[in-house]
Amino acid sequence: MVIGDVEVLSGNVVALGQSRRPGCLRCPLERLAGRNYCGGCGNPLRARCERKQVSVLFADVSGFTALSERLDPEQVSEIMRRTFDLALEAVHQHGGTVNQFLGDGIMALFADSSGEHHACRALNAALVAQERLETVRRDVRRSYGLEFRVRMAINTGPVVVGAIGADLRTDYTATGKTAGIASQLLGVAEPGQIVLTGRTRELATGRYNFGRLGEMPLPGALETVDIYTLTRETPGYVESTRLATV
Repeated sequence: MVIGDVEVLSGNVVALGQSRRPGCLRCPLERLAGRNYCGGCGNPLRARCERKQVSVLFADVSGFTALSERLDPEQVSEIMRRTFDLALEAVHQHGGTVNQFLGDGIMALFADSSGEHHACRALNAALVAQERLETVRRDVRRSYGLEFRVRMAINTGPVVVGAIGADLRTDYTATGKTAGIASQLLGVAEPGQIVLTGRTRELATGRYNFGRLGEMPLPGALETVDIYTLTRETPGYVESTRLATV
């Protein structure tokens, strides 16, 4: 059922661009011809939204406002360019996808693929990014006398992913409780910390060193989630992996 500019499905209101039906991203109207092609332009149809199990990673620059107030726009732009380059490199190296830039940060998704579980790949990407961004932190301190730290948050669970928008503006995004908790978790993280939920930790037990931070209440709900900080990969695990490849 369509009311105005939204479509109501099973009592939930979603944007037409987020329809769960296959649709054409090129034509304003969904004129279906069979199951696979648009009747208006012949463009192959794709599902607008799909439910997936993923690990969501948020990362942002702590104190970005203060940084912007103290430095020239060109200097800030160069710092952020280096930050994004290193973060994207770490995400892509571990099979993730950066699906949104959030001004002073990014949102990345890690889904099922061959090899390691996506929770482990997200944690590995966070550790690698943290290590590589140390060069940016040292340069900012030496050049400008300012502290530069990046904080990260990771959660694992179901999300709805898909394209939203039309031909002139299309974004790939993920929505749902899992992404919302990861975003909220970012506000708990201290500068330089990698924080994660108990769900992500369960999927990576034995491989990493964690520290428990306590519980985080969820807004508008009575439940809480256990949260942890990630410090490093377990040295014993790294050594056993090396021996296994010999």
